Parts: sequence; structure tokens; C-alpha cells
Amino acid sequence: MDITAKYEIAVVGGGAAGLMAAGEAAKLLGGGKVALLEAAPRVGKKLLATGNGRCNITNLSAAWPVYHGDAPLAREVFESISPAEVLQQFEAMGLFCREEEQGRVYPQNGQASAVLDALRLFFQKQGGEELCGAAVVQVKRQKSGYLLSLEDGRTLLASRLILAQGGKASPQISSDQGISLARQLGHSQTALLPALVQVTVPQAMVRALKGVRCSGAVRFLADGHAVKEEEGEIQFTERGLSGVCVFQLSRLAAEYAASKTVQGKPCKNAQIAVDLLPESSFQEVCELLRRLASIYPQLAARDLLFGVLPKRVGQQVMASALSEKAGEPAGSLGGSWVKTVAGLLKGWAFPVTGTLPWQHAQVTAGGVPLAELFLPSMESRISSGVYLAGEQLNVDGDCGGFNLHWAWISGMAAGRSAAMAAKEENA
Repeated sequence: MDITAKYEIAVVGGGAAGLMAAGEAAKLLGGGKVALLEAAPRVGKKLLATGNGRCNITNLSAAWPVYHGDAPLAREVFESISPAEVLQQFEAMGLFCREEEQGRVYPQNGQASAVLDALRLFFQKQGGEELCGAAVVQVKRQKSGYLLSLEDGRTLLASRLILAQGGKASPQISSDQGISLARQLGHSQTALLPALVQVTVPQAMVRALKGVRCSGAVRFLADGHAVKEEEGEIQFTERGLSGVCVFQLSRLAAEYAASKTVQGKPCKNAQIAVDLLPESSFQEVCELLRRLASIYPQLAARDLLFGVLPKRVGQQVMASALSEKAGEPAGSLGGSWVKTVAGLLKGWAFPVTGTLPWQHAQVTAGGVPLAELFLPSMESRISSGVYLAGEQLNVDGDCGGFNLHWAWISGMAAGRSAAMAAKEENA
């Protein structure tokens, strides 16, 4: 078999983790010894789409306890490379950043393209070789390293290998080939679930609210027990609930839909409860409703909340709470209508039916277990000389720069470890 080229380190996957790993490895080894292989015509396509094109590069509060999956096992990785070190690394590449709300960090110029430019220029400066249109279809271990067979017929040999090709999320702009290559080398993977994605609910409950946005709080309920709560802007769509606060609950929704479990425990019924007035207590909401009814006793109950909530949301709440009585004058309503409406305003429960599919997800939950790696080096316990990084691993975070932070630090750790091992072997 003719070998097209030989490298000290081959990095498979030109996403965030792969770009960082390749740059770190090339910096330590010098030019011409590191190749970055990307199946697509260009590297970093998914990176360009992050943060609505602004790229929430990291979060200053990033630490292992705020992550999911095998995060406790990744403690050493998180503690060895801080958010401050990540920012220092980018400054060394010529990219300057600024902190915004909730510890989120963005490029100074607000453009994701600047992040990609910095990573590519840094890698090129170190003499690394970027190979696009280089889809790896097979990897085999050899005495001299790893033989990579490319889709176009080329064969490359690398003494060491870094797998960093991501997960299943957003397949239209990325590839999960990294996981299949890891499995070729003997690694396993946990169940893969879409995360940071819209949660679906019965369409009849939200169809009339399509396109409406409002502030509030959302709670994920598993058999009636609150598991997680978030606050922020809620977006109603034709098929369900969206918005950053809902995205933070979507991992739970995906797990429930896939296995009828929540955080590993059996669950018969899952709901998202929406609190439309989170700053007011139940009693205060009751008082508000009584006051509105006294101001407008002749107004149809369905329109009573016109000055409190977006019009369609208020009307839908009243219709859901009062049924046909929503059309009656507010002052004529008797009985317990106030408590009924207040209960819905403070806990409008939407049964969870699942999430939108992979092409709508920002992140993959699940992947190669960290127990199969030496940490914090990121080297495989199964195939020596192989390192793994990024989204293909069983670590994922919430919105806010946390997932990119994991990509950077796992990529930095893998690149440094692989390069140092190579230097020691060749010394």
C-alpha cells in the first residue's frame, strides 16, 4: 500500500477542538509534523455559526460542576486549564475578547469569523498542514503508528492520532465521524441525545402562540417533581417551546423521550411548567387579577391580561383556565376563577413529547466515556498514542460558552500531550 504522506501527529476533525489541538501540537513540535484533516471543503463551519455568528467563545464561570455526562471525571482537565488561560491563548493568536453578561466572553469585534481566522493563522504560522476534503473512512493501528485511509483513496501514516470530529448535532454543518473512528479503535459510546434544542409539546397547546416571545421561568418536572429551573425569554413555536432557558432543559427532555428516564431515574410523566410572572407570588398574582377585574368588570375575561402579558399569551391562558367562560365579563365570574387563573400563570404545564431532531440541535449529549481515557492527558486507555477531544466525548454544557470552553481545553490538553509524548520519544 502506497503511503501518501507521513506525519508525527494527525488531527482528525477541523472543528473547535481539532483546530485548537492542531495548533498546540504544531507549536510544540515545529512545522511540517502535524496535519489537520477535515472532511468538509473548509474547516470551522460549525464554529462560524455559533452565537448567531458572534461566537460565545467561553464563560468565565466554566468549571466541571456546571457540566453534564462524565463531567466529574473531567475535573482535572477543567482545573488544569482555566478560562483565563484560554483567553490568554487567543490573545497570543491575536484575538482579543470582551466579557458580557453572565460571564459570557465574545470576540472584541463580535465576529465568529475572527475566532476561526485566529486558529487557522496560528496553525499555519507553526507550519502545520491543513487538508480539507480529507474524509477519513478507516483507521488501523500499525507498529509505526496509525494508518488512515481517506475516502479519496489517499493513505496517511501518523505516529500519533488526535480524534476531534464532534458529535451528531447539526449534521448539515458537521460530522460525527470522530465517534465511529473511535469505535474502530475499540472505544464505546453512551447513548447520544440532542441537546440545546427546542422541546416539543402537544401542538394544540402552542399553535395559536407561534412566534410569540415573553419573559418567564421554566421548570422541568419529572412525575411532578422539579428537576431543574431556568429563567429568561420563552419562545412559543408551532411545535413547542424554545429560547435559551428552554434549551437548558432540553437534555432532560431528550432523555425522557428516548428512555422514559430523567437523570437516570424512571419517569412516567415529564412536563415543562411555565411561570409567566416569576417575580410575583401566587398570592400577589391573585391580587393582581382581582384588581384588573375591578378596573374592567365589563371586559371579556380573555382580554383581562392585555397590560400584563403579550396579548395572545394572556388570551390563551384565560382560555385554558376558564374554557367557555373566558368570553364572559370579568366582573361576572364567580367562584374560584382567580385561583384557577393564578395557578396557570404560575405553573402552566406543557407535557413533554420530545425535542426537535438532530439538525436543530446545537450540541450532542453523550459520547465516548471519559473512563476510557487517561486524564488530564486525554490519551486513550485502549489505543496508546490516540487522543480524544471535544464533543465526541461524554461531556456537554449549557448555553453560554460552556461547550466551546470544553472544546478548547480538551483540544489544548490533547494537543499538548500528544506533542510532548512525540518529543520525548524522539529525544
